[in-house]
Amino acid sequence: MKKGFIVLAIDPIGQGERLQYFDPVEQKSLLGGSTKEHSYPSIQVFLLGQSIARYWIRDGIRSIDYLLSREEVDPDRIGVQGLSGGGTQTAYISAMDNRVLASAPACYITNFRRLMESRGLQDGEQNFYHGMARGLDHADFFVTRAPKPSLIMATTRDIFSIQGVYETYSEAKRVYGILGNPDHMQMVEDEWEHGYTRKTREAMYAFFQKYLHNPGPSAEEEVEYVPEEELQKTPTGQLSTSLGGETVFSLNLKESEKHTDRLEKSRKDMDSHLPQVILSAKKLSGYRNPPPPETPVFTGRFQKENYVIEKYFVKGEGNYVIPYLLFKPEKRNHKAVIYLHPEGKSAGADPGGEIEWFVKHGFIVLSPDLLGTGELGNGAFKGDAYISHVSYNKWYTAMQIGRSIVGIHAADVITLSRLLDQNESIHEVYGVARGAHAPVLLHAAAFDPVISRIGLLSPYISYRSVVSNRFYKPDFIFSMVPGALTGYDLPDLAATLAPNNLIMAGITDANGDQIHGESLNREIEIIKEGYRHMNAGNQLVILPPESLTNPDILFGGWIE
Repeated sequence: MKKGFIVLAIDPIGQGERLQYFDPVEQKSLLGGSTKEHSYPSIQVFLLGQSIARYWIRDGIRSIDYLLSREEVDPDRIGVQGLSGGGTQTAYISAMDNRVLASAPACYITNFRRLMESRGLQDGEQNFYHGMARGLDHADFFVTRAPKPSLIMATTRDIFSIQGVYETYSEAKRVYGILGNPDHMQMVEDEWEHGYTRKTREAMYAFFQKYLHNPGPSAEEEVEYVPEEELQKTPTGQLSTSLGGETVFSLNLKESEKHTDRLEKSRKDMDSHLPQVILSAKKLSGYRNPPPPETPVFTGRFQKENYVIEKYFVKGEGNYVIPYLLFKPEKRNHKAVIYLHPEGKSAGADPGGEIEWFVKHGFIVLSPDLLGTGELGNGAFKGDAYISHVSYNKWYTAMQIGRSIVGIHAADVITLSRLLDQNESIHEVYGVARGAHAPVLLHAAAFDPVISRIGLLSPYISYRSVVSNRFYKPDFIFSMVPGALTGYDLPDLAATLAPNNLIMAGITDANGDQIHGESLNREIEIIKEGYRHMNAGNQLVILPPESLTNPDILFGGWIE
């Protein structure tokens, strides 16, 4: 203000007076910091094949609309500046609104290669749906606006890789040079962490003074900060408790209705719908059909009463191996079960547990550690969107490259199932999965016929349930496919399994709460229709949560 600029500052979504998950009793966010407020609803938006950044971008554009409605604002001299998340908004808005003349993002710009090599992908609004898969990188934010004046403000010890800053600046500078204005692409850096320094601020003042034609000294002046109470615009300090209105959740829920309507129309023609569901699921999940499994490596054996447990690992899709346990009974029925548990290969192996029940009835059981579980656990990386012990940042990484964790898991499950199927003594391969791993088995069984019977225990019913509930269980996100609701939902995938035997017991919503009665019937109607369509209604078994503790009720029909 002292330098003669008109300044508009806004609260982004999830910050200041715009908390999305405000607890009026505790007077704070139910989720925690701003990055969590940004990231938690982002999953619901990404399920629609959209980016939550769209709401940040729209707010920025509407802010410029407001500025230009004022007589004292010159429409030809608009600049945008912000740091960190504000740097993200600056880069986005400047690239997408032609009215922005000068742009100076601070402590955000790097490039995806160096970001992946260092800090990893950041919170929800800093990721575009399939952005990397479509060739988008940070330099493009400047290329799209070239040769308008741009200034990258960077610090050498920032969380955003300084090497990526150099590379992005160089790439953008070449484009500006081709267009005849290389001096319009500028950069300032200082030795510091994530934040402003006097050097970077004064460079920013000089930049805007020059290109917005507002001359004056660029030296920083002393200012008196306004008390926070004076800056507050709502009576309660929060829009949610003062004015109400829409949230990202409510807006996204309305957006989801068109996808729901489209699916409902498609479901009326099951002959064309079900094959299309499998094609959509393969494409959207980024599934890659695995090659024939390599020879497993045997690492040990120990004897139990009437069965042995053997330890193996086999190559997975990428540069990793899948460790698994093989439970082999003395008396076998020529059937095998691949058993998936979100806590890893040992979770169901307790005495009297489900694995032992299968073994006692003659089944060979293979129980693996899929990526992110057991010996392939979460590792050290958490990221800035670490909610309820779940790294959203890992999910963003798969989403950015056009893939999904569930698609990778499904390929590994198929590899393991084919291993079992290659055994001459095994005539049939069945699959059982609990909780968050239920969608993994569902995708694998739909993609490859090697698994002939499926048991889903405590599965959450649908991706639509995630979008329809304000709160969902973060534990489930690794089994969610970005963009899924543009082409299918989990019940559609289940319907493709007909006429194979399918058991679903203790079905929950996206928050892990049991659903019953009419709500349950409405959710599973498409599954029933798929089985009726194949004249296999008796092969679909829906069981209450009480059955989850009794394997005889769950799987008694599998003993023949």
